[in-house]
Amino acid sequence: MSDHAAPPATLEFVSVAPAAVPGLRGGSAYRARGLEAGVHRGLPSTTLTTIFSLDGPVLGAWDEGALGTSAGSRADLVLAGMHTAPILIDQPTHQEGIQLQIDPLAARTLFGVRAADLVGAFDGAEVLGRIGRDLWERVGDSAGPRERIERIARTFRTWCADPAARAGRVRADVAEAWRLVLASRGRITMDTLAGQVFLSPRQLRTEFAREFGLGPKSAARLTRFEAALATIAGTVHHERSPDLAGIAADVGYADHAHLTREFRRFTGASPSAWIQEERRNLQAGGHGTAQD
Repeated sequence: MSDHAAPPATLEFVSVAPAAVPGLRGGSAYRARGLEAGVHRGLPSTTLTTIFSLDGPVLGAWDEGALGTSAGSRADLVLAGMHTAPILIDQPTHQEGIQLQIDPLAARTLFGVRAADLVGAFDGAEVLGRIGRDLWERVGDSAGPRERIERIARTFRTWCADPAARAGRVRADVAEAWRLVLASRGRITMDTLAGQVFLSPRQLRTEFAREFGLGPKSAARLTRFEAALATIAGTVHHERSPDLAGIAADVGYADHAHLTREFRRFTGASPSAWIQEERRNLQAGGHGTAQD
């Protein structure tokens, strides 16, 4: 029996500037060693999740019992659409890669599909085919995070410049509706939104869901949750206790209880339970809190 203690876990995050990669809203290069194996919650967001995993495939499932089985999903290149419930991700003791949050308006240009076509997707190689596998290999051959990010950025710029690979254009009124939902942080009413883009409420719901895979009301609720989550994550990153009642009021929830209900809906846990689960990641720079 060894008397040597195991080395402490290390987590490293390097943020990716949104301007660096076409369609990017946020992202980071990550590297972790010595983690405790477990299950991580992949939270809903208003972005498409793209992961280049360079230290073994990502294993995911909607039910914990399916993780690592044929009922679950596994991929070295993950490309997932928006969802409104957490996806469970196997957390190994070591991991390394690049995670990007892509705006759904860029899906047609970058990936040749609508954001709605990615709902339920997981394996990016199945969506992108050979070009996706080639990019994953080139990223893996890169010397470090900065070179990896630059290779992704160059490839995405090439894809954007290829009109033959595009899946048409997002309707202008639907794209504007999406931008208005984000700009209001989910606080715009559906009647106001429909009026702003000159669609009937029914037309708005139909065309919005056809493009993004969820309706405008769900998108607004998700946007509001995302604003609360970002504030909570940033507060914990700076080693302060979040004022949940104040955050609830700031992002448009009726009260602290309303925030907690919505948080449970999107994460499967209360805010305090989620903070406890993710504290180490948050303090190290995960969930968009990484610094350059």
